[in-house]
Amino acid sequence: MEIYNKNRDNNQSLSDEIREQNAKLKGAPLKEKLLYFKDYYLLTSVIVIAICAFTFSLAYSIITAPKDTAFAAFFYNDYGDSSSTDLIDGFTEYMGIDTSKHSAYIDASMTYSSDFSDYDSYTGLEKAMAVITAQELDVVVGDAQTIDYYARCEFLHDVTDILPEDLLEQFVDSIFYAELDDGETIAAGIYVSDAPKLNENYYYYEDSGAILSFIVNSNNIDTAIEFLRFIYMED
Repeated sequence: MEIYNKNRDNNQSLSDEIREQNAKLKGAPLKEKLLYFKDYYLLTSVIVIAICAFTFSLAYSIITAPKDTAFAAFFYNDYGDSSSTDLIDGFTEYMGIDTSKHSAYIDASMTYSSDFSDYDSYTGLEKAMAVITAQELDVVVGDAQTIDYYARCEFLHDVTDILPEDLLEQFVDSIFYAELDDGETIAAGIYVSDAPKLNENYYYYEDSGAILSFIVNSNNIDTAIEFLRFIYMED
């Protein structure tokens, strides 16, 4: 019995032929039915399944993805494990941030060199520019060269303008001053090498000269200030 005809008459519509072939398939052996399915439906079925799977995956990602960034920090030239989440996990718990709805992270993979001689340093700065432009970066921590660069780009708050009185009093002797290109000076950050939680997580040693600064267009400046407070808390 002829079950299918790959070279169908050009004047016969596909739907007519399928209807005709389906009629012929009634009572046909399973082997011939499978062969017919392979020739007429298999590729289409695979494509449909793939499209459905992609659509479902995309929709699920959109629905379940955090809706905004509650806190983001870049750590430059640190000594810690860039894959560790202990510090940010502790901070999100302290702040009560629901990470199923809001993103919060520390990127400790960043490097900086003043001459941009290495690829990682150059691409890292490109990444930073993109995140700052999107107003999603709140804090940078790094050595004096790194913070000087951010200060000259006018990316940093003057800490004396934003810190509450108790923190200004606590860190009055730990303020880092950077000179801008126009010769003015800005209180660009706070030396935090002695911060217990940075030491516990091995990000910076006490003699590393690490400085914490606040990005000027941060949407989460209050949270960023709480991060400074948090890293000095004793367990």
